Amino acid sequence: MQSFLGGLNYYSRFIEDFAIYASVLYELRESDFHEITRKKPTESVVEEANSDDREEAPAGEDRWTRAERAFTVLKTKIAATPVLRHFDPDRPSVVVVYASKWAVSAALMQEHDGVYWPVTFTSRTLKSNEINYGIVDKEVLALLRILEVCYTLLVTRTIKVLTRYSTLGWLMQSKGFHGRLGRWTALLSPWTLEIVKCTKGEDEILGTLAATITPRANVDEALIEIAPQKQPQQVIAMPLPTVEPEEKLLVVSFDGSARVKRGGVAYSAIVWQLPQWKVVFAASEYMAELTVNEAEYRGMMLCLDPVAPLDRGRLIICGDSNLVIRQMRGEIECKAPGLKLLRSKAMEKLRSWPDHEFLHMKRDWNQSADKLAGATLQHGDGEVVTSEEDKLDLIALNRLDELLMPKSAYSIAHVAAVTRSIRRRRVSSGVLQEEIVQRTRCERMLQAQNEERWIVDLKAYLKGEVGNLPSDEAKNCAKLADDYEVVELDLLFYCPTTAQTDEDRDLVARLVVSETLQQYFLHLYHTSLEGGHQGIGRTYHHIRAHFHW
Repeated sequence: MQSFLGGLNYYSRFIEDFAIYASVLYELRESDFHEITRKKPTESVVEEANSDDREEAPAGEDRWTRAERAFTVLKTKIAATPVLRHFDPDRPSVVVVYASKWAVSAALMQEHDGVYWPVTFTSRTLKSNEINYGIVDKEVLALLRILEVCYTLLVTRTIKVLTRYSTLGWLMQSKGFHGRLGRWTALLSPWTLEIVKCTKGEDEILGTLAATITPRANVDEALIEIAPQKQPQQVIAMPLPTVEPEEKLLVVSFDGSARVKRGGVAYSAIVWQLPQWKVVFAASEYMAELTVNEAEYRGMMLCLDPVAPLDRGRLIICGDSNLVIRQMRGEIECKAPGLKLLRSKAMEKLRSWPDHEFLHMKRDWNQSADKLAGATLQHGDGEVVTSEEDKLDLIALNRLDELLMPKSAYSIAHVAAVTRSIRRRRVSSGVLQEEIVQRTRCERMLQAQNEERWIVDLKAYLKGEVGNLPSDEAKNCAKLADDYEVVELDLLFYCPTTAQTDEDRDLVARLVVSETLQQYFLHLYHTSLEGGHQGIGRTYHHIRAHFHW
């Protein structure tokens, strides 16, 4: 099978929808061939006995059946020897795009003697996140693919694009898109494209097609029998673990570091006891040959043995390795043999801790374990922290207490603006519900707002404290009052009046940022985990969704 697919890599340009048919074959593994070979002798006897009353094949056999069908189709297509024509720069170019639930393809054609002949074919299966795209977005992917492959042939030429949906033409004429539509529109802007909608088929527009081209209307039926087991990417939202006041539990933080030039890795682990955030155990180890992910796993396992004799209460495991945390949660599959072995060992050790949770965090919040691993990597030797001075250093660097802050029962002021009804509910903005934004940052925002004069005057006006305001300032505040509210911790929020109901205003409420913190927020969002260094436009829209100035 490997030699067959390898040989077809060259001939893929001659085979229409090659990647679509080959995708189910690429999913097969060596173990699948051994499994089907082992089962076939037994299944042949069972099939002969139950051939009349068998209704449905098992999932494994169905997968193998789809692979055999795709293999047969590819053999037929390569044996048919499709005829391609050389690209003629003097003839008009026509691109036919096709998109299904799990694949996209495109064909470049030109007319010869009244018949449209293919010049080249391109196709590919969609990634897990792309399966969630709309059908128009998938057609854009097919168009971008053919333009990339045939760039030297099509650049500076007018191209007729045949699509089954008229939305693609609307996309080319509209402006002001954001996100991926905005990026795609920018990529397509240098091209001269004529979008033509064909509902019934390409022959409706073009007339006679070459025999080597499959009408797009018939492709859907042909692909049903060979559809691979692709699933849309699922985003699992894990809530931040909550800690009750004076709750006694253990928190584990681990980290792994690697040295690229001279080799060697180090990993560390720290066991904290709450509510005092006392260092119960801290150690690090050094090894010559390990990957970074293996070092992260070993760092997590390093702290599981010391906590074994402790009270089997609640355990929270924190790390900055997204791969390790998600694999331990079971969100993603662990495929590497070395990591699979380490994961099984870690799961076995955690069996004695029925109440355990995993928390992924940014590296900035894992400074204690990171510092310990970095020092071990520098010295090339592991250590067990025993001195009180070293433990105090780790406590000073610890920022986990900001993530796992106990629930606070501090009161929240309910304040009504002068210009609005007193029945207005408290604004609950999304900016205050982010995981890592805690009360310390709210206090910093409050301090910065109180340093700006117009914010102080506007908050005083909204709270009804207008006795000390000059008449001019009161008039200016009256003009702005409809768009602002004072809410939690005396913070000022911008609430546009376009929202009709209280619920709508709560959803669009944005925190007012003082001038002293504007550069800080620009830098913070530009380098955030949501995808930093992605340009001014994306940074602007991220900030605009939560903040106002």
